[in-house]
Amino acid sequence: FQEYAAAGTVKQNYANILLLLLRLRQACDHPLLVKGHQSVFKGDGSIEMAKQLSKERVIDLLARLEVSALCAVCRDTPEDAVVAMCGHIFCYQCIYERITTDENMCPVPNCRNTLSTESVFSSGTLKICISGKTSTHAIASSSADDELSSISQSSYISSKIQATVDILNSIINMHALTDSDTIESNPNRVSPVKAIVFSQWTGMLDLLEFSLNSNLIQYRRLDGTMSLNSRDKAVKDFNIDPEVRVMIMSLKAGNLGLNMVAACHVILLDLWWNPYAEDQAIDRAHRIGQTRPVTVSRLTITDTVEDRILSLQEEKRAMVNSAFGEDKSSAHATRLTVDDLRYLFRI
Repeated sequence: FQEYAAAGTVKQNYANILLLLLRLRQACDHPLLVKGHQSVFKGDGSIEMAKQLSKERVIDLLARLEVSALCAVCRDTPEDAVVAMCGHIFCYQCIYERITTDENMCPVPNCRNTLSTESVFSSGTLKICISGKTSTHAIASSSADDELSSISQSSYISSKIQATVDILNSIINMHALTDSDTIESNPNRVSPVKAIVFSQWTGMLDLLEFSLNSNLIQYRRLDGTMSLNSRDKAVKDFNIDPEVRVMIMSLKAGNLGLNMVAACHVILLDLWWNPYAEDQAIDRAHRIGQTRPVTVSRLTITDTVEDRILSLQEEKRAMVNSAFGEDKSSAHATRLTVDDLRYLFRI
């Protein structure tokens, strides 16, 4: 960043700089996230569609993916980056959540292309088409097995994962709240205490699952890559099944439209630039119908970039409140300015 700043090319290298920040943020969660990975393919449908494209078009789409670009939905460095037929770049879960609902149009302004699960491609899918390989199932299976093996064989548990498991165990071991503990009296029901755990990265949810399973913690998962039926079932199980005490959820998938008042504890594993995205996630539990006080735990690592992200969040919150009143959807709270970047990199 210092080189970019000295050369006066910060704006021209905005996406590259966000990638540097992404790695710093991911390192605070778990070192395995910093390695990063790209899925080999995102389904047979996209491979068959890609094979119908000309080689020049496939090479062009792959080049767009390999150039550092921002997700057109969340405006952050994409996780599991995919490129649409129209050439726009997205996080896989950001675009998958849209194209599996009624919003199947490209979200980029002035681009009205219709998208589907078959018309977005990962780098692995495009490389398979260029190489001419046809054994996609074997390639995908081998890649997934190698990745899971490398994670499961690692005995390293990050500070945040350990802290999360400790908090969840303390919640699960608490006596179930009775009607005397709730705001609204319900003498015939004893409700278990439940928690929601949010992370921005599905990779962090993958790592957390290992620890939850080893600690025999019953949980459900919800992220933007799941089908609507799978999401509905996960939410229903969490809200109704007393044995399911934890929901692990992607911040991008869970910050809007879900009612999960069965939970009265919220754990945020990582930070985003826009504090209102976190507020909306917390509101999945803290909303009308909630009968208990809601406890929010935000896990951060001291003396890291997260300290400055927290300060930056408060500045953006104050700026948006003063400039837009109750309008909390402004892009000003999400996009980082050059001054923001200098602050985060301590320049």
